Amino acid sequence: MKKLLFFLLLAGQALVLKAQQNISVKQGSVIGYNLKLHGQTVAMALQVTRLSDSVVLDWKIRNTATGRYVALPSAVNKANKLNFVQPEPNTTVTLSNQTFFFISKEAFKNLISHKSYQYDNTIYDLKGDGKPETITVDGKVISVLHVAARNETTEYWILNNPDFPLLCRIAGNPLGVDAEITSLK
Repeated sequence: MKKLLFFLLLAGQALVLKAQQNISVKQGSVIGYNLKLHGQTVAMALQVTRLSDSVVLDWKIRNTATGRYVALPSAVNKANKLNFVQPEPNTTVTLSNQTFFFISKEAFKNLISHKSYQYDNTIYDLKGDGKPETITVDGKVISVLHVAARNETTEYWILNNPDFPLLCRIAGNPLGVDAEITSLK
């Protein structure tokens, strides 16, 4: 009986590992979010129009307002600030030292190697035992890194992907803007 239980446990773990997918965001991906803004919930979609040296994200809120964020190579690689300015319709915002809904490659590298990184003059530490957690999006289990601000309330769940460390969830943001990924296509 013990051998059967052990076998079933191993088979169950194999199924869970197989269900986890190393999701990658690529050019053309559309990411859905629910934003929580001062008590209101608003649907937002980000389309990854370009994902190379620069990152271009076209946004749409409530299927009415649209705009674009362009993160220059300097931001993609080394930014240490997030842009939380409310997007203005029909505008293109160019970011040279900030990112929008992702962290820079350097910040991600620091998170992996030092279990922390600094953004917006705040240090974020990897939670728990430092191992990735999982969340489910569109029926897919994806790997995320859960971080928390050292002396503040903000927490992020970051896609465990060094090429595009997307913010999948934001909670406890002192600016009153929280978000949760709802779809990834």
